[in-house]
Amino acid sequence: MPAVEIPLNLSVGELLRRPNRFIFYGIADGREQRWHCPVTGTIGMINDFHGLQCLFTPAEAVGKRTTHGTVEAISLNGGVDWIGINQNRINGWVESLLRKNALSAMIDCDGCNIRREVKIDNSRIDIAVENGSDITFLELKTPTRDFLMLPGDQFSRPPSQTYFDRGLRHFATLAKLSQAGHRTIVALCFMYKAIQFGAQERTKWNAKIIDTITEANRSGVENWQINLKITPTSLSVTDCKQTTYRSD
Repeated sequence: MPAVEIPLNLSVGELLRRPNRFIFYGIADGREQRWHCPVTGTIGMINDFHGLQCLFTPAEAVGKRTTHGTVEAISLNGGVDWIGINQNRINGWVESLLRKNALSAMIDCDGCNIRREVKIDNSRIDIAVENGSDITFLELKTPTRDFLMLPGDQFSRPPSQTYFDRGLRHFATLAKLSQAGHRTIVALCFMYKAIQFGAQERTKWNAKIIDTITEANRSGVENWQINLKITPTSLSVTDCKQTTYRSD
């Protein structure tokens, strides 16, 4: 069966520099352009972007914007493989893949109803998949800072306390939903061919999150990993597996 694809229409450019958190400068169509950077933090621990190929969504009307588009992906090998960096896209892309039942290994979504940004207590869960009276709650996490992971790499220090607290809150909310009889999933989504994420050794940075994940898993919360492939013309799923990142 051919892979299910979501059509994309991305342009190819070459990065020159990233002067601040919000902007890339690069070259496309023979001229220098200014693009929006959708990641305000560190991207893959890369310090120098000069010469890297990129994919970007052109702005519909540059005269009404301060940039010529948004960078969606970068390449570390001259455009052979692409690494998606726009976390803002992932919820919409995963919803589209669910509707096409392209993630059936994780959730069989044939004929299901899908809701986004579902408010539960003091959290918002990314996606709820309803199949009759059965509801699966799906929370998506898309790392960009640590995407150059090798086997044995560990969680690094969280980028902010707010980010850290929000993640803990999501696991606690999902554990509560699982105890109430719902299926609950946290999926790490990588917009490239990532290694299979494995169990983490405890460090001073990850001890609390591993303890929270372990307790959530005991309540029934599942951990999954989704790898996506981006090209200038399409997005597709290359891998969708259940995984773990607790150490016991």
